[in-house]
Amino acid sequence: MNYRVILSIISLLFLLAGKSVLADEVLPFTERNGLKYVTVFLNEMPLELVFDTGANNIVINKDALHRLGITEINEAHKIQSHTAGGVVAGYIITVNSIRAGNVQKKNYAVTYVPTSSENLLGATFFANYSYYIDEDYKVIRLVPKGKYFFDTPDQPVVVPTAPGSGHIEVEIDGEKYIYDGDKLIRQNQK
Repeated sequence: MNYRVILSIISLLFLLAGKSVLADEVLPFTERNGLKYVTVFLNEMPLELVFDTGANNIVINKDALHRLGITEINEAHKIQSHTAGGVVAGYIITVNSIRAGNVQKKNYAVTYVPTSSENLLGATFFANYSYYIDEDYKVIRLVPKGKYFFDTPDQPVVVPTAPGSGHIEVEIDGEKYIYDGDKLIRQNQK
C-alpha cells in the first residue's frame, strides 16, 4: 500500500446525512493524563479500562479482580506477560461476558496481572473492527472490517451489500473530499 492509501484509510469517515460519523459502534471515552478510558462491562460489572492498542489482551489488576468477586486463581493458568516495563507474572482467567458498547463476547479469556496499575482494553478485543479515535467528540468509532475499503487514495469504494448511505469524507494531502456514492466532491477549506 502506498502512503496516500494508508492516509485515506486512517482518515475519518463521516456521514453527511444527519451529520453523524459512519461507524457501527461508538465508544465514549474520558481522558486523564493522556490516557483514554472506556467503560467496559466484565460479567456485567462496569470497569474503566485504558484503551491500549499496544496491549494484546485485556488486562485486569488486583482491584478489578476483587470487584469481580474472583477470589481464587488457578496456578495452572500462570503465564509470563511481556509489558512495557518488562516481563511480569500473570494468569489467564475466563470471564462469562465482556461488553464494550454493543460489542459483546462470551467466555472470554482475560489476563490478570496483579502488579498492573491500570486495567487495559487491548486491541485484540476489536479484532473484527477498524477503529479510530475521534478527538472532537471524545469517542472511539468502530467499523466492521471489510465493510468499506479504498481502491485508490481519492475514491473510496463502498461494498454493495454494506448498509449505510455511502457518504464518506476523506482528507487527502490536506484537502477534504466528500465521496457521495458515485462522485468525489472537493470541499472548500475554511
